[in-house]
Amino acid sequence: MLRRLAVRNFALIDDLAIEFTPGLNVITGETGAGKSLIIDALQVALGRRAGGETVRTGSEKAVLEAVFDVSGAAAIASFLHGEDIDVEDGYLILWREIGVGGRSLYRLNGRTVPLSLYRNVGHLLVDFHGQGEQQSLLQESTHRELLDRFGGESLLAARNEVKRLYETWEQARQELEELRNSARDRRRLLDSLNYHIEEIDRAQVQPGEDEELEKERLFLRHAEKIARLAAEAYALLYESETGEPTATDLIGQAAVVLRELAPFDQELQEQAAALEGILGHLQEIAGKCGHLRERAAFEPGRLDMVEERLALLRRLKQKYGETLAEVLRYREEAAAEKERLSRATDRTNELQRRVAEVEDAWQAASRVLSEERKKAARRLQQEVARELAGLEMGRVNFRAELVPRAGPAPAGAEEVTFLFSPNPGEPPKPLAKIASGGELSRVMLALKTILARVDDVPCLIFDEVDAGIGGRALQAVAERLWKIGQDHQVICVTHAAQIACYAAQHHHIYKEVTGGRTRTGVRVLTGEERIEELARMLAGKEITPVARQHAEELVRRAQRVVTTC
Repeated sequence: MLRRLAVRNFALIDDLAIEFTPGLNVITGETGAGKSLIIDALQVALGRRAGGETVRTGSEKAVLEAVFDVSGAAAIASFLHGEDIDVEDGYLILWREIGVGGRSLYRLNGRTVPLSLYRNVGHLLVDFHGQGEQQSLLQESTHRELLDRFGGESLLAARNEVKRLYETWEQARQELEELRNSARDRRRLLDSLNYHIEEIDRAQVQPGEDEELEKERLFLRHAEKIARLAAEAYALLYESETGEPTATDLIGQAAVVLRELAPFDQELQEQAAALEGILGHLQEIAGKCGHLRERAAFEPGRLDMVEERLALLRRLKQKYGETLAEVLRYREEAAAEKERLSRATDRTNELQRRVAEVEDAWQAASRVLSEERKKAARRLQQEVARELAGLEMGRVNFRAELVPRAGPAPAGAEEVTFLFSPNPGEPPKPLAKIASGGELSRVMLALKTILARVDDVPCLIFDEVDAGIGGRALQAVAERLWKIGQDHQVICVTHAAQIACYAAQHHHIYKEVTGGRTRTGVRVLTGEERIEELARMLAGKEITPVARQHAEELVRRAQRVVTTC
């Protein structure tokens, strides 16, 4: 339960602290005094969005602190333990600071935490009911969530399974859709890859082939000159067509002479050996020239063949890489991509089977969820009927109707619509089309009462739940709020004395001007002050003796109800 709310420099509040008690706490005050500002402050203290504009003019920051007694709240204690938040003394302090620049700091029992965790804790501690929540009851999109919360663990487990299967189905469906959408592009790419691979394969490219062909082309382009020069060198070195002595003839003769002179001069013997070496070298050179002469006598058309081959290789390099090695590497990459794309067909078939299988599983799980919802709807209708009977709406007809929807969805195979008929004999219709403001307030109060038992939220806050309600209905609402307060802490902002008279603690909000500045204050009313406030709520500014007597009677009646219940 909420023990204390402390607020500094927030809107019109300069420094304010409110102590709350178990049971029903009411907040009253004249219009414009700032009653709802207290609720706003508590909501902001629990993590509601708020910017620098909420900081009181002239201040650098606003500070809000909410102190909760969580002893005995097992679910909350378990959650906090899982987040390593220490609550050994049974108290949890939510602290928030808002700077004029809009930046906020959040702390739980002194530990700085992210906003997401801070808000989650706030949702576990307090359930707000104001005009916004009441209007949300008119939106059918909220009805399924309310029914599912009421359904309890078995329903939520079934819904989680449906959601899990839907997410699996949706993931497979999206992948299948992408494959189908890309099928035409995939076929076009496959055709292109096949053409590229076949073109390279037909060419039978060899690494470095172009470099060898470039050398051959250079040789073939100058073959006539090469043949002439090689023949001339061969004739001079080894075999002359005119019969004149060649270089090898002359050197060979000289070597023979030197061999004959060698016995007479040791040096000539060495020179003769050297000359014989030169002769062998010249003969080798002559052989090469002869071979070169024969090579130059190439077959007709060989140069054209080389030029065509080089042109083909050049085209391949222009399309697939700067070198033949890169061309061949592209071919390997294209083959790998072709294999991957070819497997896409298999993947498509696999995904089609997967989508069908998961959809069947989703349908089965959705049927289980639908049965859980039907059971929950019957129980909810019964409990709402009981609650509304206690709120002077015993003859109304409330129904939670399950409306089938087509196709897989994350929350199951149906929507939920709350139907309402205020008069016997009339068919129930959607709340938005038939319920008055007062009726809607009581329906929401009934649902909040029921869900509070399910959710085990320790503190319920009602902001002007009495709007549009009067007479016996208002008395019934007051008694219901008091009864809720026996199991939960209730904080209620009200204009109705019929509700305020049931308070275990009565807070009066006022506005005053001090030093030229407007500030909002609060004080706890007891005894005569409380009677005076109730009389003001009944009569307005001018409190009459009749109004005061009426206020006293309201308090006595509330005490009798409290005593007898």
